[in-house]
Amino acid sequence: MVITILYYSVTIAQVYFPTTPVWVSTDAGYDTGCGWADINGDGWVDLVVAKGNDMSRQKVVVYYNTGGNLPFTPSWQSNDIDYHGQLSIGDINKDGYPDVAVSVYIGQAGFSQKGKLKIYLNNNGTLSQNPSWVSQDSLYTFSCAFGDADGDGDLDLAAACGESYNLKIDNQRIYYNNNGVFEYLPSWKSLDQGYGMDANWADFDNDGRLDLVFCCERGPSKIYKNYGDSIGRMPIWTSQDASQYSNSLFVNDIDNDGWLDLAIADNNQIGGSGKFKIYKNNSGTMNANPFWTSNFSGYGSGINLCDINNDNFCDLICGAWWSACWIYVNNAGTFSPTSQWTSATNSVVETIAAADYDHDGLDTLNAEFVGNGVKKLFYLSKNPLQKLLNIKFGNDTIPFNQFCYVLENGWVSFGAPPTNGTNISIKVLYTHDPDFAVSNWDNNIGNYLFKNTIITSAGNLSLEMQTDFKLLQNYPNPFNPTTKIEFTVPKNSDVRISVFDVTGKEVAVLVNETLQAGTYQTDWNASAFSSGVYFYRMVTNRYSETKRMMLVR
Repeated sequence: MVITILYYSVTIAQVYFPTTPVWVSTDAGYDTGCGWADINGDGWVDLVVAKGNDMSRQKVVVYYNTGGNLPFTPSWQSNDIDYHGQLSIGDINKDGYPDVAVSVYIGQAGFSQKGKLKIYLNNNGTLSQNPSWVSQDSLYTFSCAFGDADGDGDLDLAAACGESYNLKIDNQRIYYNNNGVFEYLPSWKSLDQGYGMDANWADFDNDGRLDLVFCCERGPSKIYKNYGDSIGRMPIWTSQDASQYSNSLFVNDIDNDGWLDLAIADNNQIGGSGKFKIYKNNSGTMNANPFWTSNFSGYGSGINLCDINNDNFCDLICGAWWSACWIYVNNAGTFSPTSQWTSATNSVVETIAAADYDHDGLDTLNAEFVGNGVKKLFYLSKNPLQKLLNIKFGNDTIPFNQFCYVLENGWVSFGAPPTNGTNISIKVLYTHDPDFAVSNWDNNIGNYLFKNTIITSAGNLSLEMQTDFKLLQNYPNPFNPTTKIEFTVPKNSDVRISVFDVTGKEVAVLVNETLQAGTYQTDWNASAFSSGVYFYRMVTNRYSETKRMMLVR
């Protein structure tokens, strides 16, 4: 095997956020859950916020984004009011419009009464002003998360349950979606109980199924394994470190090794150390103790993992109650215990949500995979995703009713596995310039929006020097018997490029080594192969792209 180095690329690790927000809403409330989604279908992501927490019964609101500008007061608000916690956004009935699920932490009477879950359906660009679905069971729930629990290609809903202030311990729950209609009582409850504070879905063991993770107060964080036909009712993993009073979590691959890691914000209001921490995933086995812990200690809350400086490593954005927001820059998979950026704000941070609200860094990713007849779940190399444009099997566009997805975590789940050898193309918008919103519980201060100025500060330099993974079309094509394949690696990565025949069988490995950032060229001599169509695929960490070529004798 011979690889020719064409040129190296250079990376820049820097923070381009001003310390003051570019936007602060004027409708101050007890804002808790927040997320980005194009609610009205105009191509711009809107900001959805759930208000109330445990302080006051308030509304769910949406700030419509008009060409990169958010209004200072909501454009839409719910008719009903509740003690709203966190929210989750996804298209549950596959009509192309995102719907909103919200956890109601406590009932109308306050802490003496359990809360509930509810969903606001999106009707052609407008959320229903009253919930379209409400759980029939009562539960203390501060957070919920959409994910495909049963691999049928539609979004189910997990709920983090329990109320730790008054020791109301509970089982965690999953409500299943049956062709766009949610069951009113959960078909799945954990056998163990806890004080769940946050939840999410992620394929921690790379078996093609979404596992379920919770962080909890007064106890460990937990992962429940997805076995394909069921979710285990007892956790397969629990954290073992001494400080177990967690508030929020986020999942991403911090070191680009292809395995999802877990970031958690601890909060020491009722106990523990109140640190930000990251648990490392070692080839499918999560470390029981964090490999990184912040120097910060306090009321840790909102947390997010997102590449804010365009170096292809996700950075840690987090905040705390009655405090600032911070960014810990990822240095090729490692973090300093002290932050590299601190906001000039002081508020009660609840949730941090990333997106390119002003479209100043949008780019298109056309990710290609080859089906094996078994796998249904596919992760893209970028997240958060801004928009899913289309999915194709070969030349055929796949309708919405055959899959579900979550943009924030960057995955697509099909109801049936693509057949062996199917060329899958998933086209999405992502950004080189993610901004982030902060929901703010301080009743005297509105929500924040911090603008990423990497494009305006560094100009086109950042995009030119921070080249993405790229696999170019081979040349010549058609060929006989030798062809050249050029590819770009933006950071030190384990790279594998292999050739497949039309049955999906791997017939040649062209590259299988760790490469520095740069652009390379390799050759394939097909003298020993018959004429016909072949596919070549580049895989590096969680990036995968496949292209077609023709050998002609």
